[in-house]
Amino acid sequence: MVALISVFLGALSFGCTVGSLCTDCWQVNSKGSVVLSMRCRGLWGECVWDKFVKIWTCDVYSSYLNPHPAAIVIARASLIMSAVAGAVAFLCLLFGCRYFDCFLGATAKRRCLYLSMAFYLLAGLLSCVGVIRYCMYVFSQHQYEVSLRIPGFPSFEYGYSLWVAIAGNLAAFLAAVTLYYETELLNIPGMGPPEEAAGDSPRTVCTYV
Repeated sequence: MVALISVFLGALSFGCTVGSLCTDCWQVNSKGSVVLSMRCRGLWGECVWDKFVKIWTCDVYSSYLNPHPAAIVIARASLIMSAVAGAVAFLCLLFGCRYFDCFLGATAKRRCLYLSMAFYLLAGLLSCVGVIRYCMYVFSQHQYEVSLRIPGFPSFEYGYSLWVAIAGNLAAFLAAVTLYYETELLNIPGMGPPEEAAGDSPRTVCTYV
């Protein structure tokens, strides 16, 4: 049961991280002008919802090689590396899961679980760095607008893509915790360290005088 929970959390972590990169709505503004009803800003571009035409109009950045804010670059790199680490961790988890027959012995499966745990910790840390840096960037950029508190004044808030990335971050850490519980705390038959055979134990000879 714990192994299946680890697989579910690992898949959830990878899916949320990739989803946060693809949806690209890290900042949302629902207090725009009369024409614009909502605007989304992300790591790769900006999209606007026109309530009269009922369509999304997206505009990507002119070039990914142009100088961008450091927070955007760090968030991009961190989440991409987190997605790669999550994919590697999920493959190691499948190879080490006792419910999947990968023609590996107990020792090899245990090593795969250790590798998966390490990669999930790495994925969670990388995602955490990107999310925290981006939150600090948004707060520092729009704290003056928020402090004004003018009704109808455009002020950006955190979008759903950011919360999806946070969910993937938490799922990665939970997957690492469940893997540690599975490999170290649970006594799973066939997954423990090799034990000494009963026939090889030393015999005690008693001599009665």
